[in-house]
Amino acid sequence: MDLDPLLEELYIGRVRLKNRVAMAPMISNLAHPSGYPTDAYIAYLVERARGGVGLIITEYTYINNRDARGSINQLGLYTDEHIPKFRRLIERVKVYGARIFVQLVHVGRKTFSEVISGETPIAPTPKPLLTQRVREMSYEDIKRVQEDFVRAAVRAKRIGFDGVELHGAHGYLIAQFLSPAVNRRVDEYRDGVRFVAEIIEGIKSRVDIVVGLRISVTEFDDEGLNPDMVGRIASRLQEYGLDYIHLSAGRDGPITASAPFYAERITFLRYAEIVRKYTDLPLMLAGSIIDVEDALRARRVVDVVVLGRQLLADPYWLIKNIRGLPVRPCIRCNQLCRGLIFREVRCDVNPEVGWELYKDLPRGEGRVVVVGGGLMGLEAARVLALRGFDVELYEKNDGLGGQLRLVRDPFKVKEFLPLISYYEKELRRLGVKIYTNTTKECDPSEPCLYAVPDEEAPELPMVKGLRVLIDSNIYAYHDWAFELSKYNDVAITRRSFRNLDRSRAYFLEVRLKEHGVDIVDSDREAKADLVLRRFSDNQRTIGDAIREGYVKARNFVPELGQ
Repeated sequence: MDLDPLLEELYIGRVRLKNRVAMAPMISNLAHPSGYPTDAYIAYLVERARGGVGLIITEYTYINNRDARGSINQLGLYTDEHIPKFRRLIERVKVYGARIFVQLVHVGRKTFSEVISGETPIAPTPKPLLTQRVREMSYEDIKRVQEDFVRAAVRAKRIGFDGVELHGAHGYLIAQFLSPAVNRRVDEYRDGVRFVAEIIEGIKSRVDIVVGLRISVTEFDDEGLNPDMVGRIASRLQEYGLDYIHLSAGRDGPITASAPFYAERITFLRYAEIVRKYTDLPLMLAGSIIDVEDALRARRVVDVVVLGRQLLADPYWLIKNIRGLPVRPCIRCNQLCRGLIFREVRCDVNPEVGWELYKDLPRGEGRVVVVGGGLMGLEAARVLALRGFDVELYEKNDGLGGQLRLVRDPFKVKEFLPLISYYEKELRRLGVKIYTNTTKECDPSEPCLYAVPDEEAPELPMVKGLRVLIDSNIYAYHDWAFELSKYNDVAITRRSFRNLDRSRAYFLEVRLKEHGVDIVDSDREAKADLVLRRFSDNQRTIGDAIREGYVKARNFVPELGQ
């Protein structure tokens, strides 16, 4: 496959990117509570720089310590005291030839008073979102916030950042000014482009640095932004010195650029084609770009393809594709990479995300037996082989993957099963000897790691012609709804979707309805011949199995066994 379209260099302003692949800005919760990058955050970004991307864009970084912050442990660039700490980040990332932009944000109404030390959230129009009180910005507020953006950009230049990206997507303050669905002011700032243009002019008047804008190409709202509006915004802002446009999607609702496996990939490419007609600015595009085919499709329209969750799943995505090595796929489960209010970023398929400081594996030697070819055993075999052991993997069934092969949801089948293919290829590359259709017990006389889960997945009831009600948040039960609907009248309660990422819950409801499943508000609404009810706050996930295999294999000492 010709990767040249991804490997061409590109100039954005006077900044040269060595290739056309960028890491998306994603919240991590790895920053210090005061806002500067911790060693953990630096290691997290450095790992992606080592993977070969041409550009890294930091997570959203708040510009003042008064009312700009959106979450705890978020990056902040609101004081000169942070400059030395950020310089440590720059020094490490640039060693690998990557450029780095800092994404600047004021979240506006998209925060809680508790996060901003009791302040009332501000917005162009006082329409509440997450709290009951939102204060309309005065003229003085507008000038204060614009100056905060400018000062943060000046700090970014002093630190050594190659550019700044104004976060004007996803319903944050700049988006609130730009969106006609949100901005209902009656003064000159009813034109939200003016608010952004004055920030750009202020930055460019004080410092020579690349300035980009991330913007939602659609807000999934007839009154909100659409591709034609975004194209016109880009054209106007180009006149004020804007250097590039970064297209994402979404505002305040469940549909965002981080679409789950129920949505098609690179959903917004057709919208980017419309924006391209309005401007010759370099265009970046994010949103469910997972494999090389996705990236090459996007490159036919945009200048830079932006990978987010896929670079969590495998930070070496680009290098591995260049070298023809197996790539660990993002399965778009939205399980641990989203909803980061009170936890750090993690990834269900990559147990090292957030732990990059500790990724060096202790060396070993000799033969080790792994019993179990499910995800826990596959990951254990991979890590043991990387440590230097001669690994034998035994699986009693005729194929690898364990309980992952039991998924019945057709959308999961499409996105999840490539994970098994990845392990098969990677283990062969690492020289792991695989024995299927073979029952094996751990022998105390040999080094052996037992990698079989304590619980088996529940079995799908084989029924036909019944009225079935599913009242469960167990993922296997969600799968059953698709399968049972082929031969039965099936309903599922809304509370069955609790604890799911809201985007995943939204699309699950849409796809179930397409398969003829009724969504009911309570179990009293549906008469049923068969009720399937079970709830759990601690159900086992793909990530649990992989992390357990990783930790067991990392800590394995042959003399001690497990």
